[in-house]
Amino acid sequence: MFANPNYLPHPEALAETFRSTGQWNDDTVAGWVEAWAERQPDKVAIEQLDGQTCTYAELNDKSLRLANSLLKLGIRQGDVVAIQMFSSIEFLVAYLGVTRMGAVLATMHMPYREGELEPLLRFAEARAIICAPSDGKYGGPEMMGRLRQRISSLEHIILARGERNGFDCLHLAEMMASAEPAAIVNPPRAADPALLCFTSGTSAAPKGVMRSSETLTADARVYVGTIGLTKEDRSMIAPPFTHVFGLLCANNAFYTGGTILPVEQFVPEVYVQMLEVMRPTVVYSAPAHLASTLKGGLLEGRDLGSVRQVILGGSICPPQVAADFEAHLPNGKVGSLFGMTEVLLVTQTPMDEGPDVRHWTVGRPIPGVEARIVSADGAPVANSEEGELQLRGFTILPGYMKNDAANAAAFTSDGWFRTGDLAVWDDKGNITITGRVKDLINRGGIKINPSDIENTIVEHDAVVMAAVVPMPDDVLGERICACLTLKPGARIELDELCAFLSTRGIAKMRWPERLFVIDEMPMTPTRKIIKGVLQSRVRQELCP
Repeated sequence: MFANPNYLPHPEALAETFRSTGQWNDDTVAGWVEAWAERQPDKVAIEQLDGQTCTYAELNDKSLRLANSLLKLGIRQGDVVAIQMFSSIEFLVAYLGVTRMGAVLATMHMPYREGELEPLLRFAEARAIICAPSDGKYGGPEMMGRLRQRISSLEHIILARGERNGFDCLHLAEMMASAEPAAIVNPPRAADPALLCFTSGTSAAPKGVMRSSETLTADARVYVGTIGLTKEDRSMIAPPFTHVFGLLCANNAFYTGGTILPVEQFVPEVYVQMLEVMRPTVVYSAPAHLASTLKGGLLEGRDLGSVRQVILGGSICPPQVAADFEAHLPNGKVGSLFGMTEVLLVTQTPMDEGPDVRHWTVGRPIPGVEARIVSADGAPVANSEEGELQLRGFTILPGYMKNDAANAAAFTSDGWFRTGDLAVWDDKGNITITGRVKDLINRGGIKINPSDIENTIVEHDAVVMAAVVPMPDDVLGERICACLTLKPGARIELDELCAFLSTRGIAKMRWPERLFVIDEMPMTPTRKIIKGVLQSRVRQELCP
């Protein structure tokens, strides 16, 4: 049995507690798919808007073939295989194929370019990467080829679909065709690492969370009960599978034997078309998805009668957005969950409660997960008093990968995980998220770490100091504002700054959307920028 040396398991005593209570067991997601392939082989597991489908029998066959092909290629248990791919049948085949032979799948967001990918792939020590084909905006294979020249561990580039166009790489379809769907000899255990996701940064020391199948499957087994998910449900998943939210939603469907309707790339018009044409019963979304469709008036006259419930996560949803969207659902309700890469899906609003709970709170912790809200000095706060949300239980990470400093800051002395989110209790035990302790910018549910953007901006000849802060936005929740002090006589425009960031490999989704030039940065006595003051000025002067 091979093990990834960077995997940080839970302390054995704690792990044994989770196993003895039945919260953890020997399940794997691939095992669920294999069981459904025997029980309902012709049931559609994945259905795309373009008409492509994949049954449980086909999904099991494809993923087994890929698993055996990876073993023939020399990938071993514990190795990391990265993926940068749109939500699709190919993505889920890769997820199951990689994990069922014992490798670890590391997800990379689609907007990331070389500047973001290189430190993550290097940090993960990835041996292979599965990528989307090139198009007018994305040069996946060529970009991966350049990265392969610079990252010693990266040996194989696998094209997920489309044509090679002369590029030297492997192809997912050919790999599956060349291998047999044979049972894996010495398969991985549920306790082995299966998934690596990055949380808040792409700097030299990113926060990587490596997960075993034990925690991934345990979360699905408990969470699906909070929304009553069954094998008859058709789950439309808008969060990308590169985000832990999206992949956990897929796990939910695989556990129940239902059908997954992946949103390949979010476009408001396509999103609404899927709601009407593909007849989902359950819809997982970020608040920004709802706000975009409402702002564009795209829901008017649509038949959304199939939707039973919309589950929101990823960022705080304005209650009015939830209410306005729900008004277009003749048979459906909108509710919210709370989740993080570090904790998985851990709360859910009771869908039989009224809008005062479903639209204003993230509900209650799932069974087996404890929550507390504490003041700055660690004391529990009374109902309606704001404090930091802290969690512990069978879904909580044991620690970040190769990051002792982050681990020391993330956990309290008595073992609670600090979420960094501010929250309050109500009288029914529901939690409302009121803000964040951290500096992360939450742009449409994607957490953006400003530090490496700031470090790149100050490399510009005109810039003396830079601070990147959020500014409120009624569609995405937050947008990015760059606050700058400039050299005497220097000038810079937003377009010029964004072009500069592009040349340095910063992805477009992380470019500033407003520029705020000031004479002097607000500073502490120790010369740290006071971002709270900047945010207040941005709200007052740019967001009247």
